[in-house]
Amino acid sequence: MASLQVDPARPALTSEQTLTGWRREFCVELLGEGQARIFLRAVESPSLKADELRQAILFHRLGAAFDDLEGCVAAAREPLEHLARTAVRQKPSQDNLFAAVTYDRGAWDRVVNGVERWQRRPRSASPRDPNR
Repeated sequence: MASLQVDPARPALTSEQTLTGWRREFCVELLGEGQARIFLRAVESPSLKADELRQAILFHRLGAAFDDLEGCVAAAREPLEHLARTAVRQKPSQDNLFAAVTYDRGAWDRVVNGVERWQRRPRSASPRDPNR
């Protein structure tokens, strides 16, 4: 069974930051041996895939209203666990300078689809926020 570590930190974005291009990203750091760290981050400019792969981090841009990492992880748990189980850390070599990890790309696609479905899910009204 895979071990998923969910970082509870929530990067805040002000309205001004959102208007000037800042964004949140859903990130999975593949630690190897069936382990992954899942976290959110705020970035001023889009992340570059090659730079992040050197650190074994996969990322997906989130909508500004994203607010429930734990619920999202629960909804996408199966593909996240599969992704963590299939990830293998590598030592850099001449043939592989950019990726510090290999992983099941289909599992990552299923994670991204799960995150997208989570963001688009209908939200029921709550007593605290009747407009939600």
